[in-house]
Amino acid sequence: MPSKIQRIRISSGAIAADGTATAYSSPIAGKILAIAIDYPAATCTVDIDTDGELSAQKIIDLAAANADRVVYPRTQIHDYTGTGVEYANTYEIYEPFVVNGRLKLSIASGTARQTVTVDVLYEAY
Repeated sequence: MPSKIQRIRISSGAIAADGTATAYSSPIAGKILAIAIDYPAATCTVDIDTDGELSAQKIIDLAAANADRVVYPRTQIHDYTGTGVEYANTYEIYEPFVVNGRLKLSIASGTARQTVTVDVLYEAY
């Protein structure tokens, strides 16, 4: 079956007076290809982690940023012993994150009443 590129949007909603906000995506299953972040005018910290998997994965952790951007998060692959795989024992090998669950958007140090929106492109299984 051919792969299918999907896009989901997660919006933080209005950031609370304490500078925080949390939002969740609907469940997805696939490889994360790119994440576009639409920041408010003020600086804030944006984290995206998996939620509902056996072990949470940190996908992005952008501290004190305020410029819209697109990121292409990757993680090092591992062999059957859990050891990171390297080419010629020198160069780490990276692949897109594989997700089977929800994504959690967490905002910290934000300005109250502003909103952060992220669009996640992923290859669906």
